[in-house]
Order: sequence, then C-alpha cells, then structure tokens
Amino acid sequence: MAVFEKRMIDGHDGVPLAVFDSHHGVETDLPTLFLVNGLGGNISTWQFVIEAFGATHRIVTWDYRGLYASRFSPELRARAARGDVALDVHAHVEDANRVLDATGVNRALFIGWSMGVQVNFELLRSAALERMSGLVQICGAPGRALQTTAFGGAGPVLIGPAMDIFRKVTDRYASWMSRVASSPNAIKVAKAVGMVAPSLDEPLAAKIIRDYMHLDFDVYNKILLSLGGHDATGDLEKIKLPVLLVAGTRDPMTPLGVSKKMASLIPGAELEVFDGGSHYLPIEFPKKLNDTLASFVRRRIAG
Repeated sequence: MAVFEKRMIDGHDGVPLAVFDSHHGVETDLPTLFLVNGLGGNISTWQFVIEAFGATHRIVTWDYRGLYASRFSPELRARAARGDVALDVHAHVEDANRVLDATGVNRALFIGWSMGVQVNFELLRSAALERMSGLVQICGAPGRALQTTAFGGAGPVLIGPAMDIFRKVTDRYASWMSRVASSPNAIKVAKAVGMVAPSLDEPLAAKIIRDYMHLDFDVYNKILLSLGGHDATGDLEKIKLPVLLVAGTRDPMTPLGVSKKMASLIPGAELEVFDGGSHYLPIEFPKKLNDTLASFVRRRIAG
C-alpha cells in the first residue's frame, strides 16, 4: 500500500484541511489520482484502490472541512454553528483547488464517490477543466442529492429531521453506537437483509463505521443539507472529458436510474453497473472496481 504524507494546509478561508499525498517514492508518467471523498468516508474508503494503484500512480486526497482529520476546533465549531463558516459544495470546491495548488498537482484523473461526484461536477463547472484528464464518478448524483435517493421527492422532508435526531443520539451515545454498529453481528445482519452486498469487506467496513460514528454531526448535517441545494445537471451535456460512471443495482442513496440518466446526458460517458452493489460498492467489489478503473485509464486516459 502507498505511504502517504499527511499535512495540514489552510483552506480558501483559512479553515484547516488534512491533506494526504503519496508523492514520495512514486516516479511515474501515469496520471495522478485525485480522490474526492463521500460525505461518510475518508481515505479508508479508498483502501483497495490505493493498494491497486499506489505503487504506480501518485495519489492525493483530503478530508472535507470539519470532518475526520480536518475536524474543527471548538472556536471554528462555534462559528460553523452560527453559519459563519461556509460548508456548501462551493466551499469544498475552493478547498479542492487549494489542495491541488498545495500539492503541485496540475492535472489528474478525478475519482469521486457519493458526495465527491457532486464536488467533481462543480469543480468541472468552476473552470477546473484544465486540471482534469478525466472523471470517474462512483455511486453519486450530479445534484439535489436529497431528492435523488430512494425516498424521491420526500427525501428533503425525511432526511433532515432524521439526521437531526441521529445527531442528538450520537452526541450522547457515540461510543456505544460505534461498538454496536461496527460489530461482526451487525455487519452480518446488514448483509443478510440486503443493505450491503455479501462480499463487503467486514474489517474495513467496521473501521469506516467506527470513524463515521465519531464525526461532528452538526457539521456533517449542514454539509448534507447543502447538497440538496446544489445541482450541476444542466451542464452535463457540455462535458467533453472521458467520463466513467460506476453504479450498483442495490444503492438506495443513488439508485441506478440516476446514473443511467447521467450517462444519457454526458457525451461519450461509459456506465459500469455492478450487480448487487450498494452505496458502499468500493469496499464490496474491489477487484472488479480496480479492473474497471485500470481499463478506463489504459483506454481513455494514459493513451
């Protein structure tokens, strides 16, 4: 697995960001991979991609403002609670550009998962085209993320209040919930009822769950709600980059129809559908995903 240098940089408005860069020891002409996280994931979510490509490709990623290793100080948290710190998609786009500048990455293959799909599309729309050799968009939507779930139009009405209750519960019981939700029995139940694919990597899933349960859910929920107000759908027909869309057939957060619609709008886009894949497809079908990525890079990017 690639060895990452972690360092802190200032975001566009001075907010601290944790950046992870595998540039040490990687001498290659192959494209840099710029990994754009989902809201509920960090570098751990990309473990299998990193294992497959870290020896041959430089890999750069970062934690979104206020989350994981970019967690806010008490003072910043108070400012964010008052609405004085930007947490919308545009703020993350500005942060992404700061990460690219700080790491000296001039051009890369942008690989997004979940929320990262929206961030990537907004990066493209915000004049980052010269930095993109292509896009890989995994289990995501171009916008209005609260309306594109399996709940449909009821999503904005249901998800916000549900997550507020979840925030209040985790404020008091995060450690207990983390132990329960990441236990082998809980993950096996999730597999049995079809929430995730039977091939889900259980140890990695447990780690991701433990990290997730200790997030600052006040910040998390503000970011989540902001996704419902962003929409880049109108610009999909203008995209002239190589684009690979990856979707699962059992993803309630971004149902397959969302990816099919994107594929119909983006000129020349490729769509790979993983039968049985849920929203956590990257840790359910790692070999198939890595083979799909390698083929796309070989055919559409490196050549």
